[in-house]
Amino acid sequence: MDKTSIATTLAGFFMFGELTAEQVALIAEHCQVQDVPRGNFIFNRGDPARGFYLLLRGQLKLGVTSVQGTEKVISIVSPGESFGEAVLFLERQFPVYAQTILDSQVLLVPKSVIFSLLDSDPCVARKMLAGLSVRMHQLIQDIEMLSLQSCTQRLIGYLLQISAEAPEGTSVTLPASKTTISSLLNLTPETLSRTMSKLQQAGLIDVQGKEVAITDVARLRRFEIGL
Repeated sequence: MDKTSIATTLAGFFMFGELTAEQVALIAEHCQVQDVPRGNFIFNRGDPARGFYLLLRGQLKLGVTSVQGTEKVISIVSPGESFGEAVLFLERQFPVYAQTILDSQVLLVPKSVIFSLLDSDPCVARKMLAGLSVRMHQLIQDIEMLSLQSCTQRLIGYLLQISAEAPEGTSVTLPASKTTISSLLNLTPETLSRTMSKLQQAGLIDVQGKEVAITDVARLRRFEIGL
């Protein structure tokens, strides 16, 4: 991936969308493309942040592992999404690990070039803060979902979210294993399977392995809020 392609990718990223072409080109000049095979770690919990990352291809998960060895998936990252920004700006160690689910390619945006831009132009900070605010709002919604919603509501909300992003709209491929998704939704794999069966028996979805078809979006939304 050459520097021109990297600059084009960065220009379409929400945090850099308002920067000048020269500023984006400067960032692109210092970025590093990394190919990471499936199952490998991009960083571990406790590693210092050298920058933040954009996922170009593949899929990965952010998670933590308890002292008992239990994994808790915090987020599943898809191409076009970023991770590690907050830790970068706080200048702390990563509180989670990032592990690839598929063979992946990531773009490392180094801390040094971001901080240099921030020091040289206060307007850059305002533009980046707008993007980070959007990300924070999304995380608050995720926490609210895990804290306040039932297991059925969590699964329906998740299916509606990924179906809204899918080309087919009402037919989606689960982006990760059911074990990973159950951890993301704070459910046991058994609860996830029972809840999917419940929705399938109600005629709201049709499940074939990792393929899920939403047979009635309107009814599924009503079911989510208990109507």
